[in-house]
Amino acid sequence: MISMDPFFIRTVGTTVEAWSGYRIQFGGEERYAWQKVFKAELKEALAGLPIPPGTPFAGYYDTTNMAISDTENSLFTNLRGSMPRAVEALRFEHGIGTPPDPPAPIDLIGGHLHYYRYEVGGQWMKWEPDQTLARWDHIPRRLPGDGSARPVWYALRDANANGLISFSGYKLDPGARFGLSLTLHATGQGPRNAISYSEELVDGTIAAFHDDRYSEELLLAAANRFPGVTKEELRRAFEHPVGPLIGTPAIRATHGRIWISPADERCKLGELTIRKDSTSRWPELSGRLMTIRSIDTTRRHDVG
Repeated sequence: MISMDPFFIRTVGTTVEAWSGYRIQFGGEERYAWQKVFKAELKEALAGLPIPPGTPFAGYYDTTNMAISDTENSLFTNLRGSMPRAVEALRFEHGIGTPPDPPAPIDLIGGHLHYYRYEVGGQWMKWEPDQTLARWDHIPRRLPGDGSARPVWYALRDANANGLISFSGYKLDPGARFGLSLTLHATGQGPRNAISYSEELVDGTIAAFHDDRYSEELLLAAANRFPGVTKEELRRAFEHPVGPLIGTPAIRATHGRIWISPADERCKLGELTIRKDSTSRWPELSGRLMTIRSIDTTRRHDVG
């Protein structure tokens, strides 16, 4: 029997590709010891990539497993310790279930092939932005970043209550894939790293577009999770879902606590940029949520 490794990493110019026989999990949750070796070798490979300031660091993920997968998590959050530092712009994209063949046989421990591709700059691979559904500009994020989706969720809900989010009139079909283009206007105190901030920004943004509505149970559970926000302000935020463009709730209350779980698996394409140009004392949020379409393979589109 031919012995096969569970992963393979290849670097060509400013592109690093990796194939794995089991999905890569968040630090501390790895099921196999080799997953940590994979992360360490990937970190070494990525450390050699020159990323000029403002140039996007692009990630592409694909897998033969059709189960739900969060693109941003799969590419960045689950591999955060292996990622380059001081990244001001990133892009992420999910393939369509046909990862390229690995250069060497891979032991498919979990029964599926997983493919990770990182590149400086680059192009969209399978999807491109289509119709803009919602847009917002320089929305203040009053609550300090705490690693959760709550500060961004509240900023967008509060802005929507004040009429500061515009809608195109297009609808997001139930279950439809979508994309995000996000800008964080940082203050002198940050944030500074697009990768370390990506999960809370992406999850908080998507959650704001879900159809979570006010209930006394939800308000009581959430009240102490938003420091500096009055109950009346929080009630107002719950009463103003952004759209809603996603017809299911993202927030649930259990035993006096809240859990935010947005439909991030439907976000197949996204970009995030940090700019040091906040016009207020707080970081500010700009962005748009859009539909996406498959790329015509007879033509190519620059990412920029």
